[in-house]
Amino acid sequence: MRTSALLRGVVDLLLLIVFVAIAITGIGLYLAPSGRIAHTTGWTFLGMDKDTLTNVHTCLGFVMIGLVAVHLVVGFKSMWVMLKSAFRGSKVKTIAGLIIPLLLLAGGYQAFSAYVGSEESDTTYDSYYEESTNSTVYITGTMIKDYTVKQLADEFNVSADALVKKLKEKGIEATPDEKLVEIEYKYDLDREEFKALLEEAIAELRGS
Repeated sequence: MRTSALLRGVVDLLLLIVFVAIAITGIGLYLAPSGRIAHTTGWTFLGMDKDTLTNVHTCLGFVMIGLVAVHLVVGFKSMWVMLKSAFRGSKVKTIAGLIIPLLLLAGGYQAFSAYVGSEESDTTYDSYYEESTNSTVYITGTMIKDYTVKQLADEFNVSADALVKKLKEKGIEATPDEKLVEIEYKYDLDREEFKALLEEAIAELRGS
């Protein structure tokens, strides 16, 4: 009996912790920008980017499924006793006890449908973003900080070797695997001027 009570207490505590963590990551995902905006702007929530939030939220969801299963197994007998007692008592309370969980399930389904819809809209945005980048070159500070020359070339669908050649024409020696921030420091370039130079080089490659 003591073991069962201890187990239920531990499971309830873990459920509370996981619930709070899921609520926090859920809020983060709700506030996250759509599509690639979160990636290109370097958006984070409590130090986590959108992909990390999604992975943590998903993993915690599976943990909660396991904890709820254990909770139901441990407390099944007492739950069954309470349900039988409720059916013997007031019909109004019994009906309310059945309707409220159904309403909660319906609300959860609506929330899930809205989430799936937002994911589909993100996909649509990604397609739009890819189309728009075919005509417009915009380089962010995050790209300068994190990308190599090759990664930047791949982002805008141009040849890395051709981009290296373009940079050489503009007086900058670089290799495809060299990070943009290293080039910036090596040539003591102004960040905005360097971005403008890269945008111009990529635009020329895409127009040729």
